[in-house]
Amino acid sequence: MNVTIRKTAIEDLEAVYILICDLEDHHMDGDAFSEVFIKNLSDPNIFYFVAEINKRIVGFLSLHVQHILHHSKPTCELQELNIVPELRGSGIGGMLIEEAEKIARKLSLEEIELTTKIHRNKAQNFYRKYGFEHTHNKFVKKL
Repeated sequence: MNVTIRKTAIEDLEAVYILICDLEDHHMDGDAFSEVFIKNLSDPNIFYFVAEINKRIVGFLSLHVQHILHHSKPTCELQELNIVPELRGSGIGGMLIEEAEKIARKLSLEEIELTTKIHRNKAQNFYRKYGFEHTHNKFVKKL
């Protein structure tokens, strides 16, 4: 399996949209998604990567650099990571994590943070496998 990890391009919008809808388990508003996707592609603090096999996008990761007062250096948050269902467990997610770590080290960031839903046990085990520790709980209030 020959996997290529590369920066995401505008032409990847539809494939990324499908991956994010799968990740969130619901059909998102396509126009709103497109607007945010296009805006974020030009943001120097947001990094989007796709995993590709034979020109087919099979994975996506987004990394957002943040300057937070309670951190001594800039940090980043891994916002989204998803692999097409039939290739989960094949190592592609790990390749995307390695790319995120490479960027974080290049930028001298303090750490990579992420959140995942409570019911996603496989995702939690995946992140532990790559050295992430469960140190926080996230609270959300819908508005």
